[in-house]
Amino acid sequence: MNVTPPDDPRWPDTVAATGGRAGAVITAYDWSGTPLGPIEGWPQSLRTALALCLRSPGPAVLWWGDGPVPLPNDAYRRLLGPGREVAPDRPAARAWPGDWDALVPLLARRDAGTSPDVRVRHARDGDRWFTFTHSPVTDESGRPAGVLSVGAETTARVVGERRLRLLVALGAALADAADPEEVARRAVDTLGGAASMPFVRLHLATPGGPRLAATAGAEVPPVGDLPLAEVLADGAPRLVPPHLAGGRADAPVVAVLPVPDPGAAAPAGVLVVGLDPHRAVDADHRAFVGLLAGQVGVALAAARARRRRSTDRAGPDAAVTVDTGDRRTAFVAAVTRDVSDRQRALRRAEALARLAGALSSARGREAIVEVLTTVAPDVVDAAALRVAVALPGRTVLDVTGGDAPPGPLPLDTDAPLARAVRDNAVLPVTGADGRTTGLCLPLRYGDGVALGALEVRWADPVSDDDALHNLLDAVAALCSQALQRAELIGSAQAMAVFAARLSVTRSTAEAIEVILDAPTTVFGAELPGLAMRDEGRRVRLWYHDDVPGTLAAAFHDLGVDDPRPLVRALRDGTRIVLRDRAEFAARFPGLPDPVGAHGLVTTVALPLFGAERRPIAALGFGWRRERPLRDTDLASLNTVADLCEQTLERVRLAAAEHNLVTRLAGRLRSSSLTPPKGLEVATRYRPAMSGLHLGGDWYDLVRQDGDRLAVVVGDVVGHQVEAAADMAQLRTMLNTLIRLGVPLAEVFLRLTELLGVGFLGTCLIAVVDPVAGTAQVARAGHPHPVLLPAGQPPRAVPTAHALPLGMVDAPMTVATIPFAPGDVLVAYTDGLVERRGRPYDEGVAALHRTLAAVRDEPAEAIADALLHDLAGSEDDQALVVLRHRR
Repeated sequence: MNVTPPDDPRWPDTVAATGGRAGAVITAYDWSGTPLGPIEGWPQSLRTALALCLRSPGPAVLWWGDGPVPLPNDAYRRLLGPGREVAPDRPAARAWPGDWDALVPLLARRDAGTSPDVRVRHARDGDRWFTFTHSPVTDESGRPAGVLSVGAETTARVVGERRLRLLVALGAALADAADPEEVARRAVDTLGGAASMPFVRLHLATPGGPRLAATAGAEVPPVGDLPLAEVLADGAPRLVPPHLAGGRADAPVVAVLPVPDPGAAAPAGVLVVGLDPHRAVDADHRAFVGLLAGQVGVALAAARARRRRSTDRAGPDAAVTVDTGDRRTAFVAAVTRDVSDRQRALRRAEALARLAGALSSARGREAIVEVLTTVAPDVVDAAALRVAVALPGRTVLDVTGGDAPPGPLPLDTDAPLARAVRDNAVLPVTGADGRTTGLCLPLRYGDGVALGALEVRWADPVSDDDALHNLLDAVAALCSQALQRAELIGSAQAMAVFAARLSVTRSTAEAIEVILDAPTTVFGAELPGLAMRDEGRRVRLWYHDDVPGTLAAAFHDLGVDDPRPLVRALRDGTRIVLRDRAEFAARFPGLPDPVGAHGLVTTVALPLFGAERRPIAALGFGWRRERPLRDTDLASLNTVADLCEQTLERVRLAAAEHNLVTRLAGRLRSSSLTPPKGLEVATRYRPAMSGLHLGGDWYDLVRQDGDRLAVVVGDVVGHQVEAAADMAQLRTMLNTLIRLGVPLAEVFLRLTELLGVGFLGTCLIAVVDPVAGTAQVARAGHPHPVLLPAGQPPRAVPTAHALPLGMVDAPMTVATIPFAPGDVLVAYTDGLVERRGRPYDEGVAALHRTLAAVRDEPAEAIADALLHDLAGSEDDQALVVLRHRR
């Protein structure tokens, strides 16, 4: 009968202080008139999920309740922009930038799922795309109560795939154009059909200057405003601002690009393109339109060459009639076209498009690697392709693909894959004859740091081909984007799992075990240790068993004034990030470096603060390879610290309250009663660990005439001081009624008459007479006691059905059972056998099994075994064990 109260009414102040502007908005709002209720009464599950959401480095929103109510973090609010401000009193649909109708069923079912490539558009940042991962959040009952949606930006991939599709479409359209005029028409038609280009115009170079060959789009600027002649003269591209192009203030930037003529010094023409107004005109944007112009230039050159070949090369594609001058046909010459290069280019472009599509739908690193090893070889006509991924800070590559089975590859080996990652450079793979048969290309993060490598091998030696290099660069870029996306999503999921594990810890020891797992599960780090203040000025270090003994010994005898980074973080509350051991030596000169001696390179000492914002612990960990910590990593450190701080404070309060409860419970439930001759009696009470549970469970022992003993076990609905007061009143009244000699059948009726029906609970009274060898049992809605007769299996004591306490309005039926020497009788409250997610009968069966296994033990040993084997309850537990001595 567990009703879990909120743990700390001060928690809104922490949210306001650490949750940014979003946290301030949430705590300042009056929630009392909403389905969530007053913020001070929000359950621990909502608090933990909200903390995870607010401190998430990327955009995140927590949907809670049946509404649902959206609770976004600052990154999510900025993502939506000023036109879609999220406020508690706004409809939930306004808080979602994508298809709300598609999201509603998922939120209603509180399922896990994804919303891929949700477009967010506003004037300042233009179009951006995000993939949102939705994870259900359970409440204290174990049922999903909300959904946490965490976004990872996929703009680079989406834009890259769109640009790639346009390049493929342009290549296909221009592949067999017969002459330059047809190239111009097809190019402009293809590019003009793209939504990202408001207008397109192609001018071909002639002796008299640029000549307009084709145009598309409604907002083509006047020719006089464009530097066409200048671009033809010097071959340098120009960007024309909107106001110079004669357009409106919101008109797009115009790119005026030379169309290169392969093998010629001067451009073949000028391509005029209105740039996507919803994208920044950055280096990538300029490079993309440059690729378009280059592809048009190649097509123009191919068309001109094709016309020349049509007159001097034989083949089946065309027939030329040749006569001898006497009007008779002498012979027919067949003219061919060499289409092998065009077909190869089309095949590669189509395969590249398939690769981009497959990578965009792959979820998780394993799925992405599977796509790379099965689809990418066709893109580059490779005989084999291997993928090596280096998790951040790790010294071993995970290698998949090729003929060899998947496995690890140390980074310090001389293998080309390892060197490509280590040197962050393209490396050739040569055969026995020294000729190049493969290439290793590094895969990189956005800041240029290597995250892995591709090894591409061909059946025959290959030449140094710019087109092949460009194709390989495109494949590597797609792979890098996909792996980065998977890493971000995996990190968010690991953080959610970590928060969920922390939320169910109920003691400091449990919390420390989970906290020590955070560096490994969230950051992929090694050798975590948690420093906490001990008695006096001592510092104690907690760590897992995998920490080498020599390293643990170096931190064995620590004082609060120790100069090492971990203790300094604990003492001063300063986060210390050391990129490598050279930085350690520079910042801590002359100090021994046992962490570096055990192979760690980049290390972190992360302080954890208490409710008064004073450091109470410091979490240390590191990586065996240098790991640059990006802004998203630093934000994740903040999130981990916040979650750990909340948990340590919660379990500290719970431990203090539990000690108070145990002391008070001992005074309320203990008895100095000497048991009657012939009886062994063992009593136990264990309060729940969550909150101030001055519980509703109790037991009492009352001596009666003739060595009879009345055993009372009861349970009042609820917790906190009110339940304890009800329990104390009931216990006192029942004790008095029993001592006055009220017949057992009438005790519960008299109780109702005296106290009315203002309370609800259950109770069991068993009057044991060891001389007569009997026990009388009256039960008011309480679990059946268990009898273990000598030499027989345990069984529940059958009694007549009875109403709970407060509802008894007639005398009870009393059951009389034999209680012979050697028999054991057990009375208990439901907290001993009830567990979330398990049928009640299974808990009773577990009790019977334990009781049978210790049947010959003393009563005290039986009570200890029952509490040990039936541990894990979230409710109070009261237990009385009686053994009739032989």
